[in-house]
Amino acid sequence: MGDTFALWSLVYVVGGLLAFVVTLLIFYAVIRTAVSHALRSHTRWVDDGKP
Repeated sequence: MGDTFALWSLVYVVGGLLAFVVTLLIFYAVIRTAVSHALRSHTRWVDDGKP
């Protein structure tokens, strides 16, 4: 019975860590996309405003 509890505890912890890492990767992708879009938009805005 102790082995079963240890195994399920390990599965629970590993699953939680995996979910946390996937969440961080999704946040990274969303933030990187937003910053890239903002920089591209800003560059276009600056280039259009040049005399």
